Amino acid sequence: MSPENIAAEKKAIEALVMNSWKGYEAKDLAAVTRAYTPSGELLFFGTDSAEIIKSVGQWENQAKNDWELSQRVKFGAMKNVSTLVSGNGELGSIVCELPADMTIGGQQSHALFRYAGTVKKEKGEWRLVHGIVAIATVGQSSAEVVARMKAEKIAPARK
Repeated sequence: MSPENIAAEKKAIEALVMNSWKGYEAKDLAAVTRAYTPSGELLFFGTDSAEIIKSVGQWENQAKNDWELSQRVKFGAMKNVSTLVSGNGELGSIVCELPADMTIGGQQSHALFRYAGTVKKEKGEWRLVHGIVAIATVGQSSAEVVARMKAEKIAPARK
């Protein structure tokens, strides 16, 4: 693939992922699920250990449950994006962060979603086949925890 073709495929993968998030934001089930493979190769891990999604139908149920809990979700622009495309243009991956403002159970909050996905070309279109999403914590990095422990004179674990 030429550098121009690779750049175009990367943009298509990024648009696929962003359109899926925007569909989720709009509570548009078709927009969300159209991004995912119907081939049976789907594996997606959500933010809870029980959220293991292996089919478009399971994704539909997950989204519906999420939407029952949330009154509003508004995603910002993707940042810290890294997108790769295989040399033959049949596989790709994306890793990114996505800020979100949410209202869940009447409580407003802000979160930073971290997402990683694998895409595969199916009938000329990119489809998500694997993914994982996590919500980043704030103030819980190992450097911050060690600094607090030292300030409180608690000895970190040693070998």
